[in-house]
Amino acid sequence: MYFPVLESISGKAICSVGLRRLLSGGIPSGGHRCIKTCAALTAGDSIVGGLSSDVSRVSHDFLGWLTNGGKRITTPLSQPLPGIRAEPPGLTPLAPPPTQITVLNNGVRIISEASPGPTASLGVYINSGSIYETPHNSGCSALLECLGFKSTTHRPTLRIMKEVEKFGNTIVANASREQVSYTIDCLKTGFPAALELLLDCVLNPAFEEQEVEDQKLRLAMLLGGKDIHVTLMTELLTRAAYRGPYGNPLIPDPDSMTRITPDVMRSFVARHFIAPHMVLAAAGVEHGELVTLAKPMLEGLPKLAPLPEPKPEYVGGFVHLPGSYAQSNLLLSFEYSGGWRDVHGAVVMTVLNYLLGGGNSFSSGGPGKGMHSRLYTRVLNKYGFVHSCASFNSTFNESGLVGIQAASDPNRVAEMLNIMCSELEAVENGTNRMELERAKRSAVSVICNALESKATSAEDIGRQYLTYGHRISGRTYVEMLEAVTQDDIRRFVRRLLSSKPSLAAYGDRTETIDPYILSRRYG
Repeated sequence: MYFPVLESISGKAICSVGLRRLLSGGIPSGGHRCIKTCAALTAGDSIVGGLSSDVSRVSHDFLGWLTNGGKRITTPLSQPLPGIRAEPPGLTPLAPPPTQITVLNNGVRIISEASPGPTASLGVYINSGSIYETPHNSGCSALLECLGFKSTTHRPTLRIMKEVEKFGNTIVANASREQVSYTIDCLKTGFPAALELLLDCVLNPAFEEQEVEDQKLRLAMLLGGKDIHVTLMTELLTRAAYRGPYGNPLIPDPDSMTRITPDVMRSFVARHFIAPHMVLAAAGVEHGELVTLAKPMLEGLPKLAPLPEPKPEYVGGFVHLPGSYAQSNLLLSFEYSGGWRDVHGAVVMTVLNYLLGGGNSFSSGGPGKGMHSRLYTRVLNKYGFVHSCASFNSTFNESGLVGIQAASDPNRVAEMLNIMCSELEAVENGTNRMELERAKRSAVSVICNALESKATSAEDIGRQYLTYGHRISGRTYVEMLEAVTQDDIRRFVRRLLSSKPSLAAYGDRTETIDPYILSRRYG
């Protein structure tokens, strides 16, 4: 056993010895090995609490609390402390927290659920998007997404970013055809600061000229990327399939961006970011505290009548993207009339998407990744020239597109289109019970896992109140999914195929596709 030696300049040496020897009051005369310290104590230096380097005083003062039992703390750790109220154990609630709502005098809705956990998610959801745009301000919604959490009338962009970094927040701005959202995720301890930052960015954007021009250049650069064609296919398919407001560009054309100025942006926000169009949604916070903090900032919005919501007008169409690509990419869709507001139809559509499933030839997937879905077993595993094949949907409040996307060898593009049509028609002819139950289980699993996230819960609250005016709980939606039958799927697909087809194509030899083939096939 080794013991350190502390040497003083005065010539005295103090050896710490084994605990047993110190307690017995004896110091060994020898027989132990010592390791000298690399630094010596000066004369008069103390070792513990200003004590002199005397062996007996070190042994009695430094370790005296061990030998003097009368001064030791004897409070047992197995019994509650007197006068201290024990905290109740943290038990997971058996029922989900209720969704609470407060409507301010000007029409702003504040909605939240106090879900447990150390984090919170906040979001402002607004009935505004490209369907409300005109040729004069086309592209404002896309630029609002790019300018989200930029300079306000109270904060420069750098300060906003520093505050976000300080609290470890996550910020996201998103624009779609029907809604615009600004969200922030944070720790509960920083939720008041995060809420004030969020509402400042939504209610007081500065739209500085340099930032607007920078984001226009950034957006133009993104649209010029080589891998943008898949995103553009969905965008151009929607424009071709709908006439009127739903055919307005969500991704702006380069010509329209030149007309957008800071004044145009301010005018668009003032017209559409109004109280009746706005929902503040939160998950993980107490409703009373949320209302107390948010009300002074939101009640200043003017009380105006809500704008009429444009109606979709589906006409079907065909669009071809020019350019060369090694694979032929196709998007085939039909209209799902009713959209999200046809709740039963939306549930059946969800099951249909998992029933069709699909994937690509470079990933065979795994449990829960769709390897047993119809498009995987009937297309990807059967045709070697198919590179990818999967179901897709683009759903709006009162309409939507449901169909199949695929990529194949260019010399088999006509055959690929025929396979896509045949697979949809096969579902209309019937499905077996096992694959339907598998699709329902997959849908339930994804929804339940998603609602574990506070960000998803807050988004679910905000978007449902904008769309329905109320919230359909996750439990209710799961019960509706489990009730879907084979006849429901068959009737839904029959209704799909009775609408006009829409097709988008990109890649080598896609220009050879005759769109009238689909018109003749489906009337």
